[in-house]
Amino acid sequence: MSFSNRRAAIVGVYTTEQARRMKKSSFSLQLEALRGAVEDAGLTMSDVDGLCTMAGSDHLGVEGEGSARVAMAHQFWAAQLGGRPLSLVLHGAASAVLPKAAAAVSAGLADVVVMFYGKSGVQTGPAGTPMPVDRAPRVYEWSFAQSGAYMSTWYALWAQRYMHEFGVKREDLAEVAVFTRHHATLNPGSVMGSKGDITVDDVMSARPICEPLHLLDCSIDNDGGYAIVVASEEVARNCRHKPVWIIGGAEGYYTDFYATIDDPWFPKDGKAVRAAADKAFGLAGVSRDDIDIAGLYDCFTITTIRDLEEMGFCELGEGAAFVKEGHCRLGGKLPTNTDGGLLSNSHAGNPDGMPTIEVVRQLRGQCGARQVPDAKLGVSLSQGWAVHGVAGVLVMAAD
Repeated sequence: MSFSNRRAAIVGVYTTEQARRMKKSSFSLQLEALRGAVEDAGLTMSDVDGLCTMAGSDHLGVEGEGSARVAMAHQFWAAQLGGRPLSLVLHGAASAVLPKAAAAVSAGLADVVVMFYGKSGVQTGPAGTPMPVDRAPRVYEWSFAQSGAYMSTWYALWAQRYMHEFGVKREDLAEVAVFTRHHATLNPGSVMGSKGDITVDDVMSARPICEPLHLLDCSIDNDGGYAIVVASEEVARNCRHKPVWIIGGAEGYYTDFYATIDDPWFPKDGKAVRAAADKAFGLAGVSRDDIDIAGLYDCFTITTIRDLEEMGFCELGEGAAFVKEGHCRLGGKLPTNTDGGLLSNSHAGNPDGMPTIEVVRQLRGQCGARQVPDAKLGVSLSQGWAVHGVAGVLVMAAD
């Protein structure tokens, strides 16, 4: 089945080293990732005619602000690709960029599009936000920066409400951290895998961050880079690896940009993620039961539980039980975040593309000890501002 007029495929993926406090610059990680993904595809930089500069991938010393800074960053990267006009340039997060890149390739607007990201030495959250030295910081009236908060307080509030409404306990959330850490121990490239497995008691006894979330309920903060190459079928058939076809993709937008939550908090028909998932599965012509491998955005343990519900893999209020029954583990009916996810593999600033990369590697059969046998169909989810805010879903098929 085609995504649009012609088929689009992921033909190259690459991840740099993922680690804390790396000595490399953000630019060097971005360039390494871009070149590495193109090389993985068996292509050259001169083959690239489309570029997706991820939000946050502008740590380049480029002067200017806002859209001007973004435009100059695009010019900078066009120069790295040989100083020639590009057919397509997108900017944003993978939740928006990857479905758009696939649609653009399918429509014939470009033949080879690279999405990339990399950061080093830039701390996630308020502590990493530069403050002016000559004046008071100015933020909008609902900004979390006023109280020094960040995403942890938002997701903690969300988790408390969810636990109250559906009778979920802290130990139920902890089950998510436990299975993802086990997957990370099978991934030599993960940040936390070398530290070994953890237990529910480990998660429960870890230092509190914002109740009910403790340290191991939260994603890690590290440096690193990655890139993904999307190409047309004509190009894909001549690449180094068998293509992974994008058979469905969509994005969704709604509210909850870390500022407000519309009632009801947990509607049965979902919000942004559900809208994107329903459309992506509809375009792909496959059902949730057909999926062999899932890469879900797991910035906190509560997020995985809500992802499963919003994606339609279980009913509202059933996500914690779905995890506890072992369905997300290797050998379960929906192996999820087999690289360790954002909780234990890597959360390098803007990790939207990481779930897709792991799904691609699974569909290629490249995952070694964590390989899902005979994986043919996979789905990835990237999101921001909770499952209600911004979402992108890709449904992929092995060749």
